[in-house]
Amino acid sequence: MKLEDWLDIRELVLMSVGTDKGRWWADSDFGSELWVLRQTGKVSGETAGDVRRMVLESLQWLKDDGLASKIECSARQVGKNRIEYTVTVTKPDGSETLIKEAWNAA
Repeated sequence: MKLEDWLDIRELVLMSVGTDKGRWWADSDFGSELWVLRQTGKVSGETAGDVRRMVLESLQWLKDDGLASKIECSARQVGKNRIEYTVTVTKPDGSETLIKEAWNAA
């Protein structure tokens, strides 16, 4: 049985982005560094780009392990402390999954 048989790609994305990098005992490289941004408690003009970069970094393993052939992310500030981001994951069979989420600084 393969990993993709156990979990939906959406679940893998949410787990990867939502887990603080370095905080999971089984794999210190798993997760995102969004928690670092949250420590600042504020959103600046560069924050959407930082969120996009950190989301893509946290999902790189999906490509490395052959679960995705392409991963795209866009992010935009929608409030004083909120960034909305959209992730599109293309699987090796060409099917796409679209995931819309938000990150809050506070």
